[in-house]
Amino acid sequence: MEKRIDSKIIVMIILLITVIGLSIGYATFSSTLTIKPSATYVSNPNNFKVDFSSSNNSLRTDPIVPVGTPSNVSATEAKILNVPGAKAISGLSAGFTEPGQKVEYTFYILNTGELEAFLKNIIFKNALNSTSNKLCEAMPGTTVSLVNEACKDINLKVRVGNDLEVLKSLTNITSHNLVKGAHEKVTVIIEYNSNGARADGDFKVSFGEIAIDYSSTDKVN
Repeated sequence: MEKRIDSKIIVMIILLITVIGLSIGYATFSSTLTIKPSATYVSNPNNFKVDFSSSNNSLRTDPIVPVGTPSNVSATEAKILNVPGAKAISGLSAGFTEPGQKVEYTFYILNTGELEAFLKNIIFKNALNSTSNKLCEAMPGTTVSLVNEACKDINLKVRVGNDLEVLKSLTNITSHNLVKGAHEKVTVIIEYNSNGARADGDFKVSFGEIAIDYSSTDKVN
């Protein structure tokens, strides 16, 4: 009699997204512009400001409530931190029990400064102790080879605005601007493919940080 294996798959996602408001080499506001011998203009760094927000019409830092498919998929609320030099969204995690499940986090990027901002890079950094942005670990009693197969079917992607959806790093982006006072929606999707492989026990998936770089110029580095 064939023994049926009930797989209970718990996927813990560790994801930190950081917005770097100014990329070295792109920035223009830190330079000194000479108007004439008797006058100079030194731009104020505060003129360039890009922030995370839980709202699309004002700067708010309420917890970001995830949307699961199906609705009973477990997931934690994400938190916004808008401290200069450490702007981040953290705490994104999901618990999957079978293929076909996903969790979505939706938030916004606001241009709250005085200068136009340009999206330049979306960088998927390596997970801790990994050479890629995803690390899968079998829990005790779970077959490593089955976890390795299932791991291929659990992915993370980021949508920025209406025209960008990425699963890996994208650099030297051009013509993607965010004018003063404007916003754009960002959606982070953690998904277990509907036809994904199964494991015979619990395992953990960790993703590396994702950096979203904006600049005050649209020039290519």
